[in-house]
Amino acid sequence: MQYMVCEVQYGGRITDGLDREMFLTYGQMWVQDAVFQQHYCFNASVTEFTYMIPEAVEHVKFLEYIQEIPGKDNPPIFGLHPNADLTYRLNQSVAMINVMLDTQPKEASGGSGKSREEEVKEKLEKDLLPTLPQDFSLIEVQERMKVLKGPKGLGATNGSYETIPLNIFLFQEIQRFQTILNIVRTTMENMIDAIDGTIIMTPDLVDAINAIYDFRVPNKWLFDPTGVEISWLTPSLSGWIKGLLDRYHQLNGWISKERPPSFWLTGFFNPQGFLTSMKQEVTRQKQAMGWSLDAVEYTTEVMKDIIQGDDGRIEGRTINAPAEGVLVHGLYLEGAGWHRNERRLEESEPKALFYQFPIM
Repeated sequence: MQYMVCEVQYGGRITDGLDREMFLTYGQMWVQDAVFQQHYCFNASVTEFTYMIPEAVEHVKFLEYIQEIPGKDNPPIFGLHPNADLTYRLNQSVAMINVMLDTQPKEASGGSGKSREEEVKEKLEKDLLPTLPQDFSLIEVQERMKVLKGPKGLGATNGSYETIPLNIFLFQEIQRFQTILNIVRTTMENMIDAIDGTIIMTPDLVDAINAIYDFRVPNKWLFDPTGVEISWLTPSLSGWIKGLLDRYHQLNGWISKERPPSFWLTGFFNPQGFLTSMKQEVTRQKQAMGWSLDAVEYTTEVMKDIIQGDDGRIEGRTINAPAEGVLVHGLYLEGAGWHRNERRLEESEPKALFYQFPIM
């Protein structure tokens, strides 16, 4: 029965490997010898409706039972958390709204009587452009990095920041951030000029204007012409702009003051490069002990504290950077919760789709 159901009749139609693996798992759960037991329940009464095989031999009894089955199955029958249905419905709603935005007429004016272009221009001039941070001066950044302190036991040599791996990483992050900032600022200014008629309205500018009007992120800010992702993906324009400002705050605070006690890991373009640079610094700190980079391994400890704000404070007290390695924050759990005292995974709270992970 397992073979006929999971491999032939239904499984043979599944092309995705992971979908097939999941389907086989359900087949092992539900098509087994236990189903011949009296009053066998498929869902162990974890849902309001009891899924079981009717104790009857008449065909009509089976049809009557099938009519009683709910039209929408609850996630627990599939071994999923009730939040899975909430996630599905949210994704379904977002997809529907996006289709509505994409298919609505583009020439109609807004409720204020202004045209789409006039509303976008007003939004750009009053709300978006003034909020953009100042450009980084790469020359000033290089001069500042010559005196930027490294970890204990590792300092710059002859005023050169190239001897401190995380300083090199910081410079590369600032370069990439400045590239995105230039794209955003140039696109906004070109949209205003195109609306005023001083430059030609190109298809890219039309798409950007439509995106700003719908309060979505222009595609040019997310991907390069080849389709490679160049920035962070956020559904709404406000969330994306906030991410831009938060990233600027971390980079600017690091370069103008000193290293933050805890790093916002998800605010970097290259988080893996950050961890590699940290690993190089620890290796150089232990150079006198003969440590080599290839032999050094990562170790991670989850703390009990959750960072609050960007000033390096947690629950009213200041945190200090460790002597070796770094503290990182900004990670979230999806599909699970975290027991802070016992430091282990646990079931998500109802309607809590994401959990802010403690400092690591």
